[in-house]
Amino acid sequence: MASRTCICRVTAGILFLIGALLLVAGLVIVLGVFPNIVNNQINDGKVLGLNDDGTLNSFTDSWVNSKYISTMQYWVYDYTNTIGIMNRALYPDVREKGPYAYDEIITMDHVNFTDNGNFMEFRQVQTFVFNPNKSCPGCDPYKDKVLIPDMGFQVGIDTLDSTIEAILKNPTAVLICQLIMTKRNAPDPVQSCKNLAALIEGEIGTLISLFNVGPFVTVTVDQLLFSGYKTPFVDKFVNQALGLLHFLFGTPPNPIPNPPIQLNPLNGTSDIINTVLSGKSDPLLAGYMTSFRSISNDSMFNSVGSTLPPMWWPFANKTYCKDPISALTIVGTNGDFFKNFVKKTDVLPAFVSDVCRTIHFKFDREVTVKGFTGYRFIMPPTQFDYSLDENCGFCIPLKYGAYEYPPHSACLPSGLLDISGCTGGPIIMSKPHFYQADKMVSRFVPRFKPTYDNDETMLDIEPNTGTVLQAQKRLQINMLVNQYKHIRSFSVMRPGAYPLAWVNESFYMDQNTIDQLNSQLFGPVSTVNTICWVAVGVGSGLIALSIVMVVVSFCCFQDEHHKVS
Repeated sequence: MASRTCICRVTAGILFLIGALLLVAGLVIVLGVFPNIVNNQINDGKVLGLNDDGTLNSFTDSWVNSKYISTMQYWVYDYTNTIGIMNRALYPDVREKGPYAYDEIITMDHVNFTDNGNFMEFRQVQTFVFNPNKSCPGCDPYKDKVLIPDMGFQVGIDTLDSTIEAILKNPTAVLICQLIMTKRNAPDPVQSCKNLAALIEGEIGTLISLFNVGPFVTVTVDQLLFSGYKTPFVDKFVNQALGLLHFLFGTPPNPIPNPPIQLNPLNGTSDIINTVLSGKSDPLLAGYMTSFRSISNDSMFNSVGSTLPPMWWPFANKTYCKDPISALTIVGTNGDFFKNFVKKTDVLPAFVSDVCRTIHFKFDREVTVKGFTGYRFIMPPTQFDYSLDENCGFCIPLKYGAYEYPPHSACLPSGLLDISGCTGGPIIMSKPHFYQADKMVSRFVPRFKPTYDNDETMLDIEPNTGTVLQAQKRLQINMLVNQYKHIRSFSVMRPGAYPLAWVNESFYMDQNTIDQLNSQLFGPVSTVNTICWVAVGVGSGLIALSIVMVVVSFCCFQDEHHKVS
């Protein structure tokens, strides 16, 4: 009997050792060794570069030849109360049309690497093809028309008003006027000249109206978005007025050019070469923008080292900004992907060319996309809040004033971003329907009812690899309309951001990306985790079994010992 007890205890000891080894090995692998292997594998795979044979490596090829499903949807605004806006200072009332959906084809070329492999250059071209099946029923951008504020009129009247004001205030012109008024025995030549100047400036609008030109224009949706329209202000007013002058003086006509105006002039073309970090030195910085340059050497689109062209944000270097360089600094990827091992506490920077600046995205919530757990990051309202020091450089003082602000007193209210410095036109960006903007902005168009689901920009990111599972980039394009108090015809219109269209640029991962995530990451991780936790379970079971065997054998030995006694 003693020998059987001994054998039982030896067996229990062996089982205990095997169980302990399985338990420890499983825990060490699943909690320590394997995560490090996976992390190293992810980091090694997140480097932009070439294979030994000169072809693009797997990560670079998946980015350059991305098969993401991309769609651009436009909703355009048709103004319904333009007479009330101009004559009675009514708030704008608009009718929303859309979506007009376009398949977005993204291609990359001019791909090059520096000799040391630390930097990658590329050009990214976006081509938009109208898709009636994804658009609103019966919508045709080539036939549908909308009545909108005319950007060319706004730029032209601003230039005309400034020019006439400069002429009327010119010391020589003032002196000549006063001499004429003195000869005509005016009681107060100085005041008479001021009254004459005010009369001339005030009747500019009447003169313009004689040429059947006004602040609003009717265009097709395609003209507004892509093909462009020519402002009547130039063709009907400026060039015809110049033609009359040339006729009177007998000189040959010399009309000024009237380039087309559109919201998206770069359909199927791009002049920009981007430079990004390859991630060779630090995989967490792979894809980070460092600079960009114009192929045609247009200085307006040449970064200055790692900073934006200074004319984009001309007030960034003002002494009252505590961090003047922050507005001009290029930081982050272009938003196609993000760093590995994203945490909920991270702030993810991305250079968003649509708004001519870096946007810092913050965590919002966990989501599930096609079976993958993701972190949703959004564009917080603080990005367009000029009361914050980091946004000081984005403040463009209002020349004519707007909303409740007098001229030259302040920048736009929170929720609006003036990007005229990088577009050359009076363009104001915001979230659709002025979502999260200041109350004075949101009530400017009473019909708008903004919501999180329709108007927030969202990035759903797989946290281990930084892969974008899906994204919705939502922005509204507005035009800054000024109030010209000295021009009687335009002295009533409320100054502010008049909406033109809002867009939803959506990205969804393709089946190839899903298969890569499953085969290269989640499949092996799931398999190893299963094996390790099975080993932990078996080991725990063996340890428990060995303990039971020892207890049983000890009890049997005690009983046998009492019988012998």
